[in-house]
Amino acid sequence: DKSGAWYSYQGDRIGQGKENVRQFLKDNPDMANDIDRRIRAELMPDSEPAAPAAPADKEAVSE
Repeated sequence: DKSGAWYSYQGDRIGQGKENVRQFLKDNPDMANDIDRRIRAELMPDSEPAAPAAPADKEAVSE
């Protein structure tokens, strides 16, 4: 018997093989969103760009 790789998330087996895991995540969007959020937080902790500095008001600077 041939067996493929099992994929697990937080100790729970979620599928055997990529296609089964892909379908599982489509069927369980809350878990898919949680995984996505955790990956992004780990890889891009400061992903929100800093707000650009507001241009100085020329009239206020002149006076």
